[in-house]
Amino acid sequence: MALPITTERLVLRRYTQDDLQDVLEFASQASVARVTSANIEPTEEGIRRYIDLQNSYQPFEKDKVFDLAIERKEDGKVIGLLTLICRDHRQGTIGWALGAEHRGHGYATEAAEALMDYGFRSLGLHRIQADTSSGNSDSWRLMERLGMRREAQLREAVYREGEWLDTYIYAVLADEWRETKAAG
Repeated sequence: MALPITTERLVLRRYTQDDLQDVLEFASQASVARVTSANIEPTEEGIRRYIDLQNSYQPFEKDKVFDLAIERKEDGKVIGLLTLICRDHRQGTIGWALGAEHRGHGYATEAAEALMDYGFRSLGLHRIQADTSSGNSDSWRLMERLGMRREAQLREAVYREGEWLDTYIYAVLADEWRETKAAG
């Protein structure tokens, strides 16, 4: 399987400059800026640079924050981003961010599940992890729905907006993923 990755309702693909307005729309939201590691500058020029940078990477290039656009099939709208960072020893780190108006519809679950499956089956990853602040219950509940388990709580590991936040680390192994998929 190669890019794009398609699901029932979504297409996970590389960005094009035609996505500029959609990316600007969700990247301008404070709730998205808080959770992304991409440091997307929410201006037209900043989005152009971000898209150019993403397109300069080879797909899933080691140690690069490689983001995919989450496009809704029904209307072609880019509603968020999905990240997979491939690391040494067949390790991966996944992350996601959706525009606020697109949350609560199962899009993040659908997209993350497809990318994790791709990571294990096509990229040969052994382990995929994700992290989030302890206060982001929507995110850590999604990790649990994906079959990930909480492996660690890093106390006051992130300083954001004047306060120290705990970080949860979740992960799933390839064997656990295959067992879950075979059972369900």
